[in-house]
Amino acid sequence: MRLWTLARGSVPAVLRKALSSGHALPIAIITTVIAAISVVVALTIDWLPDPAAVEADRVDLLIWWTVWASIAIFAIVVGFTLYSAWRFRAPEGDESDGPPIHGHTLLEIVWTAVPTVMIGITAAWGAVVLIKNEDVATAGQGPLRVEVLAQQFAWEFTYPDLGVTTGDLRVPVDRQVILNLRAKDVIHSFFVYETRIKGDAVPGIVNDRVRFTMKPEYAGRTYPIVCTELCGAGHGVMRAQMITLSTSDYNAWAQKAKADAATATTK
Repeated sequence: MRLWTLARGSVPAVLRKALSSGHALPIAIITTVIAAISVVVALTIDWLPDPAAVEADRVDLLIWWTVWASIAIFAIVVGFTLYSAWRFRAPEGDESDGPPIHGHTLLEIVWTAVPTVMIGITAAWGAVVLIKNEDVATAGQGPLRVEVLAQQFAWEFTYPDLGVTTGDLRVPVDRQVILNLRAKDVIHSFFVYETRIKGDAVPGIVNDRVRFTMKPEYAGRTYPIVCTELCGAGHGVMRAQMITLSTSDYNAWAQKAKADAATATTK
């Protein structure tokens, strides 16, 4: 209680002292310049690919929150650091010890509480995004389940309902896709940048947490599937394609693929 009273009562005095010291204005200018440059870099460079999946919008909001929060902290820390390095630098040849300085209780409370709150917001937000992205769809046709086998250095996609296995992943838009990831040899990681969803394929484990729904306006597009877990000498060439199709085009492909598989079986 005494600590809180001390900190609360000292706020106006601390502010008045900081503003009248002559340090506040140059620090504010340096911090603002650094923040402005960081914002320009963040906004002018196309950092993220198209959010082709419904889940990508939730992930992007979380990503941008971390970007703006990081810019704020970065600008403040670097602003104080640059000003301090210039204003309080020791004269050339001065090897004496600096004056002993006791910590400032209020400042320590602030720089501990603010990052704690920001980390708490990020963790809670991330948990909400993860839960929503992993919900299994109950409306419409229900999810499309695809068995995915990863091995050095290729992907294999099996559609249990069709009895079809292919080297490329074809998915309908506007319908949830659930991938059951397995690995034949070492750990691999399935990732399509435009979905923002990544999942590990681990030997002996079935990972069914990769779930996404492609937006209707992205039908007819092809996206690269990459392995993002170093899996051996051929890791860089472990690639496949995810082809998004309209519902009618997917149904047509499924019927043809199923018929072709049946014909191949009877031969």
